[in-house]
Amino acid sequence: MGYKLQKADLFSESAVYGLVMVSALLLVTNQYDATSSEVFIKVLGTVVVFWLAHAFATAVSHMGVVADAKAPFRESFRHALAHSAGLLIAAVVPLGIVLLGVVNLISDDVALWTALWVDAVLLGLLGYFSSGAWTSNTSQRLRVGLGTALLGVCVVVLKAFIH
Repeated sequence: MGYKLQKADLFSESAVYGLVMVSALLLVTNQYDATSSEVFIKVLGTVVVFWLAHAFATAVSHMGVVADAKAPFRESFRHALAHSAGLLIAAVVPLGIVLLGVVNLISDDVALWTALWVDAVLLGLLGYFSSGAWTSNTSQRLRVGLGTALLGVCVVVLKAFIH
């Protein structure tokens, strides 16, 4: 049986971490006037390496929890994939935008800035929807969403100061 995407994967700590990491990577990889192609490859490669490290660490740490299971490694591996899927999922939209620069549908600069701003919006949406688990108060959820979006905006501001 294969992995099935769950709603929780989209709102996990690994998804938030993935968005922050992708934003930081976009910022760092483009410091040296890199093309969209170079940014895409570097960000994708780094995300995959970090995802593998995160999944491995999760699987190893989980094996002690399921030591009495018939197949602790397999169960831990499945748990690790589910637990860390958000990190990969978070990279899809910003890398899709950078890919528009790779195929020259938009300029490299527009691709980077758009991906950074979209990351900020996605962080805000993650905060808004995640807070729905503990409050139905719309203004409170908007404040949480704004707070998480500000993290993304901070990365965009850093980008502006670096260039």
